[in-house]
Amino acid sequence: AISLLYVEIKDSVLKRVFSEIVKKFWSKWELRSMVMLSLILQFLLVYFGRKRKKYTGNWVPLIAVIAWLIYLSADWMATLVLSTLLRGSSELKEGLIVFWTPFLLWHLGSPYNITAYSLEDNELWLRHFLGMFFQIGEAIYIYVRFRSNTTLNAMAIPLFIGGVLKYLERIWALRCANPKQLMKNFYSAPKTENPSTSDGARSEMREMIRTGLFDPSEKRRFIGDPMITSEVRFLREVDSAYEVFKPLFTDLPFQISKAFHDEMVYLNPSTRTAAEAFNFVKIELEFLYDLLYTKNPIQHRHHIVSLALRCICFFSLLSVLIAFSVLYLKIEDSTVDVVVTYTLLLGAVWLECYSSYMHFRSKWTILRYAVRGHKRLKLYHRLVQNRLHLIKSQEGIQKMAQHDFLEYCVKVKASQFAQILKFIDPGDLLQKFWYTKWKEVDIELKKFIYNHLNEKRTKFEKGRFKLECLEKILAERGDNVLQEKGFDPDEKDEYWKLKTTDFPRQIFVWHIATSLVYYNDLSKHRRSTLFNPVCEISKSLSDYMMYLVLVRPTMLPKGFSDIVNKETYQQTQRISPKKKMKVSMEEFNEALLSFGFNNFSENGALWDGIKFAKQLQSLVREERWDHEEKWKMIS
Repeated sequence: AISLLYVEIKDSVLKRVFSEIVKKFWSKWELRSMVMLSLILQFLLVYFGRKRKKYTGNWVPLIAVIAWLIYLSADWMATLVLSTLLRGSSELKEGLIVFWTPFLLWHLGSPYNITAYSLEDNELWLRHFLGMFFQIGEAIYIYVRFRSNTTLNAMAIPLFIGGVLKYLERIWALRCANPKQLMKNFYSAPKTENPSTSDGARSEMREMIRTGLFDPSEKRRFIGDPMITSEVRFLREVDSAYEVFKPLFTDLPFQISKAFHDEMVYLNPSTRTAAEAFNFVKIELEFLYDLLYTKNPIQHRHHIVSLALRCICFFSLLSVLIAFSVLYLKIEDSTVDVVVTYTLLLGAVWLECYSSYMHFRSKWTILRYAVRGHKRLKLYHRLVQNRLHLIKSQEGIQKMAQHDFLEYCVKVKASQFAQILKFIDPGDLLQKFWYTKWKEVDIELKKFIYNHLNEKRTKFEKGRFKLECLEKILAERGDNVLQEKGFDPDEKDEYWKLKTTDFPRQIFVWHIATSLVYYNDLSKHRRSTLFNPVCEISKSLSDYMMYLVLVRPTMLPKGFSDIVNKETYQQTQRISPKKKMKVSMEEFNEALLSFGFNNFSENGALWDGIKFAKQLQSLVREERWDHEEKWKMIS
């Protein structure tokens, strides 16, 4: 609709405003420039699709916005060119321009590394599917309407076939990443009785998730293959864990038994260090990203079909390129059109070659085919041997996001552009991104998290893997920390009680309390606070959890609403300084802590957080704790 609107407005403006010279210039170069721009957008999509996946740092918002704009523009530009061609004149009959139509279907098929920008794109796969029929029908109509009796008509047919296949592949990827389809796959029984080793292991895992029964024979053969190296075994363990825990990302439960614990939990402190564990999880998350936003999973899960499609697309391009080069001397079109055609052909060939190269060296391919003892796969193992060493030796997750809610409230209110941005971004997502910082994940933090999770695992193991024990561990919301330190919330002051609040509110309460205690200690005991590793770890984890709640809510279980965020933000604005007045965090912190309990006439996460922070600070005065002991409790 937007494309047709553009065409109508363009025609109207050209007729009424511009001179004949401008009209002729625009008529000559419009389609050529738009087709080239569509190709350029495909190259940019490949670059920013990869950048979006790998980059962590302060420029994440900019990378995300650029990737989003290019993603939308690429589809829109291809659709716009089709709409422009559809309304074209009969003068196009004698040119090469109609030969460019199939390339637009290739562009609508998108590159290998970005089929969707957000999860909502996957949910709208049916809309894309219906839109595909209109686009293909439009392309065929243009081809039939403007065809001429030349060899170009025959040469365009392989391109049409390849373009349709590329478009179908994208729709297929969107459908497979749709939440409903994922749930269906998780709970479906295996379709084949004699699967390959890797497929058999995955079917086994799906059967375990679906029924709670677990027979690890296929899994043992898949991971314990004597023909693979330790690096490939590491990748296969990651793949197995990814397949098992994938239902968690769609909020689906699965059965856990002692057999599952013994066979499927690979992050054991006795066999794996904290650094290796973080690298393990990082690769799992990369697999999940590929599942939701790229074509990689379908290309590897259905590798035979994918290989056939890849060969058809590549050889269709190659055959047309050779035929066009042979017939070049017989073509009477302008040199510019010939150059544009060559550029489109060579650009499409390069994109296919690059996609094949990345497929060849991807972790998905390596874990399946890097078998050193296999006669046919030995050469492939040698070619990727250097990459194998790099994969296992990587440091894993290196940076983590930080979002201090109180600091955000102070800076946003003092910002001159905050009110302007609210018209563009009512949810304040851009501002939240802008005030997000990034910090290095050092080995001490990795060890702290790893040891803490293993303590939870030990509790579950001691509980003999009973569901009641697991539910108790997962239900811990901070009140267990108080009980471990000898506090009974039922006997203590009501401000110690945390069970009464829901999970999102508890995160806000703990975050606000942690920030207030941190800045209060920083102003009074600066040196001991800055050099206290437990204090820094607590603050880092608190800021990271707030980042997830405010900026990345899709990474948390469903049910997290924005209500607590807006409520707490409004309460903070009542206490914070007037607009455009800049104050330090220490001053703002003192203003919050100076409120007496009698000032709080309403409930809210902010008030609970302030009360809780005061109670934490009272431990030093009343219980004779030192600050390090207090921070150990908070952590």
